[in-house]
Amino acid sequence: MNKIIVLVTLVITLSSIASAIEVGGHLTEDTIWTPENNPYLVTSGVFVEEDISLTILPGTIVKFDARLLDTFDFGNDFWFVDGIESSAKFIRCEGSIIAEGTEESNITFTRIQDEDYYCWGNIYLPEDAGFASFKFCNFEYAAFVGYSITEQPDGALSIRSGNAKIENCTFLNNGNSIEIQSKIENIEILNNLFSIIGPIHQGVANIYFQDFMIIKTIYLNSTNIPLIANNVFNQGVVISFTYPINFIDNEINYTSYSNPSLWISIYDESSSYIFSNQFNNTSTGIWGSGDEESMANLFIKDNQFIRSGGQGKGIEIDYYNIDINNNYFENCGLDTGHVFGRITNNTIRGGQTYFHGDITYTNNVNYDYNSSSYAISTYQDQIVNNIFVNNYPKLLSDSTDSLFTNCIILMNGDLHWWPIPHGSDTFRNCIIDFPLDPPLIDGGGNIIVDSLQAQEIFVDIENGDFHLAANSMAIDAGFDTLDYYYPFDIENSVRVWDGDNDGNSIIDIGAYEYGAPQLGKITGYIRESISGEPVNYVLLKANDEPGEFTFADSSGYFEIQLPEGTYDLYAERVFYDDNVIYTVTVENEQTTEIEFDMTYNDPLVGSDDNELNIQHSKLNISNYPNPFNPTTTISFNLPSDSDVSVEVYNVKGQKVKTLLSEKILQGQHNVVWNGLNQKNKPVSSGVYFYKVKAENQVSVNRMLLLK
Repeated sequence: MNKIIVLVTLVITLSSIASAIEVGGHLTEDTIWTPENNPYLVTSGVFVEEDISLTILPGTIVKFDARLLDTFDFGNDFWFVDGIESSAKFIRCEGSIIAEGTEESNITFTRIQDEDYYCWGNIYLPEDAGFASFKFCNFEYAAFVGYSITEQPDGALSIRSGNAKIENCTFLNNGNSIEIQSKIENIEILNNLFSIIGPIHQGVANIYFQDFMIIKTIYLNSTNIPLIANNVFNQGVVISFTYPINFIDNEINYTSYSNPSLWISIYDESSSYIFSNQFNNTSTGIWGSGDEESMANLFIKDNQFIRSGGQGKGIEIDYYNIDINNNYFENCGLDTGHVFGRITNNTIRGGQTYFHGDITYTNNVNYDYNSSSYAISTYQDQIVNNIFVNNYPKLLSDSTDSLFTNCIILMNGDLHWWPIPHGSDTFRNCIIDFPLDPPLIDGGGNIIVDSLQAQEIFVDIENGDFHLAANSMAIDAGFDTLDYYYPFDIENSVRVWDGDNDGNSIIDIGAYEYGAPQLGKITGYIRESISGEPVNYVLLKANDEPGEFTFADSSGYFEIQLPEGTYDLYAERVFYDDNVIYTVTVENEQTTEIEFDMTYNDPLVGSDDNELNIQHSKLNISNYPNPFNPTTTISFNLPSDSDVSVEVYNVKGQKVKTLLSEKILQGQHNVVWNGLNQKNKPVSSGVYFYKVKAENQVSVNRMLLLK
């Protein structure tokens, strides 16, 4: 049977706008858009074909034909209907797209019609598309495109392929700013700003776009856990995840709606890390409902949940294995349902706390709650070494049936919600200011104090400083059983310690261990093995235990506190090879400093050619100028006399030309490439790679030919 192949190429015509270029149709060769042709007007859908790259240079402005979005009857405006493309225009990229602006010269994607409620489609990378990189880009007024029943990408950026970087971009007044689905290998979303400040989608904002979801993820197949770090999410934020994430150092400012700002529904046995984020004025900071069968792991550590007033929930989760550690809550609290794990070292000021399920609640401080109901609701046997101070009008719900050990419970309102509680709480080695009358149970070792004695327990109880005062009655007065404490207090000081110097070490009552030394630290920097540049936001786990972790910060610096011992430190991050540092010794009060490298895996290297899957080395390669037209000089340094080859590859990993293959002397050398292939034919504009190999050392770098 004969096949008829119709090839639709890129359409470029001058528009009525001076110097503007209309673009649309199918890109069948590598293409570069430059600011000299601003603005590019997308008046017909742009289709980037498989194995083709679209490169957009700094300063370029791309405007899309937009349509009014104000009802649910979108029709042909935002849907492909009967094979006719939507009126709201888009870029569909089955190849690669590299849109890398600079801080001084951003790339902008926006609408042609500057009218309220007008939106363009989106930029969409379907499954099996190539690498996508967006840096210093502005995305405004994007909505979605419906290609079919199964393809309905609804983010300004909709990525269903394997590898993408989104860095230093601004997303303003979009529907869903980023949607991620399907085949995920390496995804990082770093240093971006997400805001909604004006009228967007009349009549559909609260329903179709689910309160303007900033990041929406639905992963069906993932190699690595995506990294979402150091972003700022402003008004009207809902961030939705149905697959594991590393959510690090983000700032969430959510004031518009009643939905949670971070929405997690994970249905497998994976681990997610929510670390060092700032949640400001959220109705609920983190909401999660998992799966009763799989019970995924959630590690929520070093976050701040702060409301300026009123009441909210910092965390509300159900059906997870949890580790909620070292967080600060102000005017909000936490609510755990069917969960397993521990809640440790948290400070909850002015918030209501429910901790149910199989939970150990240890080293926490709950104080200054003042609302219409009780501060604490629980049914637990392991409520150990906590502080409950100044909570009104009631401290506990009426049916707790709980065991409180080594807790300090002072200056609260009535103990229970109802005058006659339905449960029988037991208190053991606690400091309290109420009688243990039935149905309360005296488990022994309790100390009942008056208001004057209560003032002498802490450094400054009135101002919330709950460190134990010198000679406090809480020192060495606890119920000292290994089953009831972790080997550290709320400040990561050693448990158990001889605080009164009588030669007998007993655990203190409360969240602090008086006079105890700090746990030891491992600190250091992580750098890229070739360039020496810092590697940020690396996950580090002691002995590969998911609960003993930290993350490197934006400068590559990290620190982790651990009990005395010897540890192997595991490091992992998207776009980098994993690394392990073995046998690191930790001693109390001591800092062990280490530095180590991680090797970057360039997603544009080695896509089709095994020769580019190389081991990097330090040959100090560079080229100048870059971008270039048509000639560039490749420089490298040889540490010794070597057999050397210098080769050029395209983005598919195919060799373009061998520039050098001979033995040369040590020292600095230069090789010129004139933009010709092995047959001395000019190559097209686009991204290329040069590989320098000397003996067992190999380095690869990227360059841009711009004609």
